Amino acid sequence: MQIAVTPDPQRWVIIPPFPPPGWAREEARHRSAHLGVTGPQWRSELESLLNELQAMERQGRFARLMHIDDVAHPPFVVDLSLEIAKDDGSKEARRATQRHLVSALLPEAELVRLRPGPDMVGFSAFYESNGPTQGVVVLRLAGLPTVPVDLIMRLWGAAAEDIAPNLDHLVELARQVAPVV
Repeated sequence: MQIAVTPDPQRWVIIPPFPPPGWAREEARHRSAHLGVTGPQWRSELESLLNELQAMERQGRFARLMHIDDVAHPPFVVDLSLEIAKDDGSKEARRATQRHLVSALLPEAELVRLRPGPDMVGFSAFYESNGPTQGVVVLRLAGLPTVPVDLIMRLWGAAAEDIAPNLDHLVELARQVAPVV
């Protein structure tokens, strides 16, 4: 299922799968000016990171975003995807489905229940590992004009302890997601 997202541009950079030439340089320049960073080294490092992210091969359909709203904290990456819920919609079935989605990406992590609003329910998990994923958020999006779907956020690119305090930003991002039919 394809995904559309309109994030807060003050916090999130959308990493396009096929950016125009010079995209990373222009985005790094813009982001540096927005954050008040005048040093060329930081801008150059950000440009390099953006180039690496957009050049990485993508397996599957997802939207890739980078969270960067403060120079003092390391940026991290979120891969957003939607999965059609194949359970019967009961609380037990939904929880089992969501636990399975989290454990597929982060098997050792302890799950924490999330209920950020009447239209979302799910789990978050963070785990310090050397693997490709440091955190996962799975939310069932209710009230969409489609079949029930789970929003899966794979979090990586920084330490779990640096990503976890941004859970509110992740929930805010989830509210900006919609399936493309």
